[in-house]
Amino acid sequence: MSKIRVKPNYSEMSWLIFHEEFQSEDDCYAWLFKTRWPRGFVCPKCEGKDYWSISAQQRLYKCKSCGKRVSLTSGTIFHKTRTPLLKWFMLIFRMASSKTGVSINEMARELEINDYKTVWTMAHKVRKAMADRDTQYQLAGLIEMDEAFFGPSSSGKRGRGAEKKELVIVAVSIWKDKAEKEWPVSLMPL
Repeated sequence: MSKIRVKPNYSEMSWLIFHEEFQSEDDCYAWLFKTRWPRGFVCPKCEGKDYWSISAQQRLYKCKSCGKRVSLTSGTIFHKTRTPLLKWFMLIFRMASSKTGVSINEMARELEINDYKTVWTMAHKVRKAMADRDTQYQLAGLIEMDEAFFGPSSSGKRGRGAEKKELVIVAVSIWKDKAEKEWPVSLMPL
């Protein structure tokens, strides 16, 4: 079974651009369909390309070849959710673009979700998906490492023997693009 993956477009997106691209549930489902099946529907069982739309509201499809029913959200963090996809996308955008993190209570207010546990579960699923994605990356090419000690200023021993300081090691993998310009691939505290 061939799995074709689309690399998401990680170009900078502002809150205004986000609202232009995702104004309704249909926009979110269209993006999810295009991302999941970039070359059109592909049945996970027989790889058939022809399908019937069983339920437009639930986004269920049925393969014409083998008859397998496929939900657009199956196998994703959105599977069997009762929360509108637009609210999920807004939460993901805020979590991915905030440098200082987002409060679950704040997101519950912004998304107009009254149940704290629902928003907490959504945020937990998003964090897990982001962590799972990060495990797929490996450092490659030219790798540079350095160490530093962080902590309060204090008199006494210097360097490695300093008390109340934490050792932090950072590794950066550098790759070259087609124009031979160097870019850091990732910063990864070890």
